[in-house]
Amino acid sequence: MNEARPLRRRTVLSVLTAASLGGLAGCLGGADDSAPDASENESTTFRVGTQWNPDSLDPLVKGWVFRKLSVIEPLVITDYDASVAPGLATDWSATDESRQWEFTLRDDVTFHDGTPLSAALAVESLRRSFASTSLAGLPVESVSAADDRTVRIRTERPFAPLPAHLTRAETSIVSSESYDDDGAVTELIGTGPFRFDSWEPGERITAVAFESYHGTVPSIDELVYERVADEQTRLLKLENGELDMARQLSTETTPGLEAHDHLTAYEYEVPRTRYLVFDTTSTPFGDREVRRAAMYALDRAGIVESVLNGGGPAAVGPYPPELTEWANEDLEPYAYDPEKARELLEAAGWKATESGRVRDGEPLEIELWTYDAWSLPIVAQVVQEQLSAVGFDVSLRQLAYSTIRERANRDSFDAVLWSNSLLWYPDPDRLADFVHSTEATMFSGYENERVDRLLEAARTTTHRAERKRRYDEVQAIAQRDVPIGWVTHVTNVVGTSADVEGYRPLPTETCYHLEDVTHQSRA
Repeated sequence: MNEARPLRRRTVLSVLTAASLGGLAGCLGGADDSAPDASENESTTFRVGTQWNPDSLDPLVKGWVFRKLSVIEPLVITDYDASVAPGLATDWSATDESRQWEFTLRDDVTFHDGTPLSAALAVESLRRSFASTSLAGLPVESVSAADDRTVRIRTERPFAPLPAHLTRAETSIVSSESYDDDGAVTELIGTGPFRFDSWEPGERITAVAFESYHGTVPSIDELVYERVADEQTRLLKLENGELDMARQLSTETTPGLEAHDHLTAYEYEVPRTRYLVFDTTSTPFGDREVRRAAMYALDRAGIVESVLNGGGPAAVGPYPPELTEWANEDLEPYAYDPEKARELLEAAGWKATESGRVRDGEPLEIELWTYDAWSLPIVAQVVQEQLSAVGFDVSLRQLAYSTIRERANRDSFDAVLWSNSLLWYPDPDRLADFVHSTEATMFSGYENERVDRLLEAARTTTHRAERKRRYDEVQAIAQRDVPIGWVTHVTNVVGTSADVEGYRPLPTETCYHLEDVTHQSRA
């Protein structure tokens, strides 16, 4: 897996993006370029700004936040190459055709309240996790302690992806003292290098270094995770020394970051993809050839270069092959071919007129929905233009993320431009969320018995090559049927103060690993 690469100078943005981004670049470029005098601040507080809202202490609700901050730890973790690596468990094995799994715990782990970690306490935490709605789809039959150091998990059927699912933050081992008698979280007690300290709902989380951590104790004394929803504000706070790290920046911010000597930027590809979800149950995208026409109409490489400032790359399938071997590298891409798109629409009965296309007197009108994250609104504008060029009449609507999900799951729609991580647990079993007819959480309405059988069969064997063959076929069928049209992958940018050392971005972004960071001016 690629590591973060040095930033490079970018070409001038397209006319389309220049107007919307000019204010941002100007704001960064026009500010005082002198670095704040960090030596005046002797504190070892490290402030991180993100757009995400820390609105719950419960690890089953916002465990991903506390996992990113290294407050909580699961049995196994995701490594830098997107493989499953030891976490609180040093090793694991499966018997009975991958139905019975045993995980051996580290012997030097204590919770933040000083209680030693035991298999019994881990089992108690895991039982709460598996009883939650977020993990309800996992076929876990029982969780028990084989001895004081061994956790045994038995599944209802052979289930090869279990270790990958155990990297999910919801499975992190948390002390039962974290909850009151009603099950409400009162103080989050984990095992990570940072210990939970305080929380201002919706605003910030504060954690402090855990001196008895079983690994390297952080050099940062205090860690503040702050919600700064607006990207421009995050950048200004970083520039002014109010933040030490600004996360989830777009590649459009690169020129502004490069202009400041007292800032460092990390640019890296992540296994996140921007994609179109088509409603396969209604007109016009109920017709596969119309979906294929839409894909031929898109200049994905052009979007990357002109809109995303080179950050992408253009997507062929769900996975960027540079980041994971689970990508099917033999997928046939949808080339940018507007004439092919027009031919498919004509063959599907959508005849060209002076103002667009009609079939049986009905115009080819669609609504394209999206939400404000990961540069989706500006990408949606280009998608609108390119679909319009082959005859679609496209109305663009920006809605709240939750509104889209609610409406698309309830009613028919046309198409949604969405973004998601395809490896937030490191296994292609994640594809079931997209294309399984009954398990998918995406809302295309796609049904394909062969795809269902392949996904289900791939779970039953630990033979990696056999699993890869099945997931490759799933990707190929989905590429042909296009319930979801992959548009671009995502390049993320993180900005830090220049005197921050030791930061190494984890491509899956499941953990920031700030326990490895040193703030040189405050060391």
